[in-house]
Amino acid sequence: MGFNIYYHKSSSGRIFVKDYINSLDKKTQYEIFSFLQKFKSDYRFRQSPYCKKIIKDIFEIRIKVRDCYRILFAFMYKDTVILLHIFKKKTNKISKKDLELAINRLKLYE
Repeated sequence: MGFNIYYHKSSSGRIFVKDYINSLDKKTQYEIFSFLQKFKSDYRFRQSPYCKKIIKDIFEIRIKVRDCYRILFAFMYKDTVILLHIFKKKTNKISKKDLELAINRLKLYE
């Protein structure tokens, strides 16, 4: 069963996750978008080690290209996710700032 993937869009019309990915080099863009296609269509890419629950409603997608990237997302419905935030992973913990940003974006959908 496939998933529908939506990107969080700000009130000003910015799509932060897509904009961030598009700012990366072409090879990294290709790898991340390819992974998202696998995530969308193959349940194995929605399990560990590729995905992990962070807090109650926020999960992360773990993508390793040259660097490690994390995309924070939430389930909107059984088969729909919304990508809330992306960042390059530099430490073992998700920063409070990154997590709060995803939480605040998710609140806009409640």
